[in-house]
This record gives sequence, structure tokens and C-alpha cells, in this order.
Amino acid sequence: MVDSGIVEVLNSSFGGVLKMLIGKKFPENVRVLRMLVEELLEPVFEKHELERMDDLMKILEDAASKNRTTKLWVDCLIKPVFTIMQYIRAEREADWPLHLATVKEMMPLFYTAAHFNYARYGLYYLRAIEEMPEEVREHFMKGQHTMHHRSGLFNGIWSDMAIETTFMRYGHGQNGIIGITLRPETLKTWAYSMQACNKVVENLDSMRDHEQQKCPSQTHHKEEMKARMKSDGEDRKHLREKLELCIDPLNNDQHPEGLLNIVTGKVVDHPSVNVDKAVELGTKQMETFEAGWPASFHAPIQKCVTMMAAFRKHIKVGDMKLFDTEMIYARAMALQSSHRKFDTNNLMSHELSPKPTSMFDDSGHMKEAKTKSTLKNALKVEVSSRHADVTASFLDGCAVMWVVSWPTGGGTVQDFLNNFHRHIQVHLQTSDVYLIFDRFVYTI
Repeated sequence: MVDSGIVEVLNSSFGGVLKMLIGKKFPENVRVLRMLVEELLEPVFEKHELERMDDLMKILEDAASKNRTTKLWVDCLIKPVFTIMQYIRAEREADWPLHLATVKEMMPLFYTAAHFNYARYGLYYLRAIEEMPEEVREHFMKGQHTMHHRSGLFNGIWSDMAIETTFMRYGHGQNGIIGITLRPETLKTWAYSMQACNKVVENLDSMRDHEQQKCPSQTHHKEEMKARMKSDGEDRKHLREKLELCIDPLNNDQHPEGLLNIVTGKVVDHPSVNVDKAVELGTKQMETFEAGWPASFHAPIQKCVTMMAAFRKHIKVGDMKLFDTEMIYARAMALQSSHRKFDTNNLMSHELSPKPTSMFDDSGHMKEAKTKSTLKNALKVEVSSRHADVTASFLDGCAVMWVVSWPTGGGTVQDFLNNFHRHIQVHLQTSDVYLIFDRFVYTI
């Protein structure tokens, strides 16, 4: 969905969108994408009287078959959001068949999005749970694959998440281990004792419940609370106002040929861009990968989808190419504000390349080498002009090994080491020498 306009739409109402779209802030991400899909589908519900999910899917699939832009938004946003919501429901309600169905729907998306670890091991997980022993399946069908922190509805979580959240809750709590010590031995003792401590806490809670009124079960989801509904209403309003200014991605009458950015109106019709066929390509790649098991299980998985962003620097109008001047302007401003010295003519000659140079990110801002700058500032000292002699030299040991030439005439490793020592001794005549390698500092 890069360069489709989704980032600009979400930025109008929410913060941290870029982090959301790379997998961070999962709860906020789900909420934002769910509301966006609901606003996109609002005109569809107003136009058609829909009673079943199948009716909605038929309308979406029919629209997707007529236009590449609509197909992109349906296959890569709307349907995946439906899958995410079903996956969450399967977890919260301990619905094992729904979990299997949603994981199966997710698998091609992992190959499409180039999440190769999920693609490789997720498929293995799916095939393993499909062939699980019958006695285990019976327990899972009863909902015994999830856990609850408290009794109630729609609050089940996976066992691994239950362990993680339990550690986080008790670790950061009033009597937690966080802020007390970082010793590994103490942390292990605290973690291993949690099982016994939890049993004691449960017994104390049981004793308390006989004397006091038991804590009520959770019967309402936080999405139903007044504060959340008010916040959702405000965010929906901002989304709706932004979408009214954009091209409707589900309206084929407003789309030209090619892939359309619904905010800027740019059209990408390059033959290499195949993001609208992402699901089909991911499914085919998954089948090919599985067919080579077990020999090809650890074989490299290649990226199969080319997105719009790779060819977004210009559009063609007739015989003329119109370039993205905003991107060029942003990079020029970054150069002017930088303290680094560049040959501007040489640097800007590569500005219209198909992909951003290594010096800039996708937003046009210059990348900073923070690690080396920090080291440079740490080594920087003020030297009086009256005492300009070098008192210490810091040498990169790996770099010196490339500077020192190999002995001519087929010398041995010992000959090379002798040359290395002589090179260091030259510096030792005027200053102290510190050889810096990746993992240690060696003083001569």
C-alpha cells in the first residue's frame, strides 16, 4: 500500500502512522485500520441493503475485477483487515476452527509483504496444527488453548501472551522486580518462584471472596465504553473529511488505467508494478515453497511484489515526464541545512533515480550516521595552537590491515605481521597508539 495514499489519509487523524504500517503499535494499528475500512465501506452500505457478509464480499470482488486500484485496496487492505478482526475474535472467544481458517488466510499475505520468518515458520505451524493428535484437538475445540486473567467475555489470550503479560504485570507492579536489580541470578529466582507465589495469591483471593463480594466478571468490552465511543466518533469525523477530498478507491468510475494514488492523483502504469496482484503472487510463491519441502525449507525466499513507490518519481503526460518536485525540493533543503560538505552538482545529478539514494529516506530527509558522529564528538578535544603536537593516535585495526601491503615475492603471514608492527611503530615515535577493533581496545 506504499504510495497509494493511505499514509496521507491516516496522517490527517492519527499520529505515528509510519510505525503502525511497519508492524509497531499493534492495538492502535488495528483500531486505525478498522475505522478506515468502515469509512471506506460506508457508501457501499448506503447504496446496497446488505444482510450477510457474503453479499458484501460479492460486491467487493466484482468491483475489484474491473479496476487495478480497487483490486489493490480490496485485496491488500479491506480483506486483510477482515482477517485480522476474525483472528482477534478467534483468540478472544477461544474459537479454534476460526483460528485455523484465519491463519490459512494470512499465509499468502506473509509472502506478499516479504515477512519471510512468518512465511517460513508460519506455514510449518499451520501444517503441524492441522495434523495434531486427536486428543489434543478435543481440548482445543473446548477452548483450552487460551487463557484468561479474569473471568468474563471476549478476553481470552494465547498462552504465550499470558505468560508475557503476567511477567510484565508483576514485574512492573508495586512489588515487581523492575527497578530493584538487574542481576541475572536474582531475576531467575524471581521468575521461577512466580508459579508458587501465584498459587498463594489465588488462595488468598479465595479466602477473601468468602468474606467479601467477589469481583464481577467482565461483561462489556472497552470499545463499548462512552469515552472510547466519543474518541472513535471524533477520529471517524476527521477520516471522513479527508476521504471526501480524495478519490474513492472503490468507485471505478473515478479511476483511470493503472494504479492510482487517491490523494495526489498520480497514476503508475509501469509494467513491473504488480502490487495489485499481490495475493495471487503470494499464494503461488507459498505453494512453490511448500512443494520443495523438506530440502528447500531453509532456502532463501525472494520478494515477489513490486510496489508503486519504486516508480513514483515521475508520471508521463503525453510525451512529457513530470517529476516529483516536492521530493527534489525536500532533498535540496536538507542539503542546505546540513553542516556536511558536498559537491551539490554531482550529488543532485543522481536525484531523479528510480529509487532514493542511500543518503535520503523515503520522506526526503537526509540520513544521519549517528553512531560515527557520536564517536567523533567524543574524541574531539580542543588543542592549543602552542601545543599542536599529536599525543595520541587512534587507529582502526581492521583498516590498518588493509593499508599495510602484503610482502612482495610471496611472503608469509609472519612477514605481513612484521610489516604491521613496523607501521604501528612509526606512529609510536610521535604519540601513543590505541588500536581499536570491534570488540576490544589494545594499547601498545
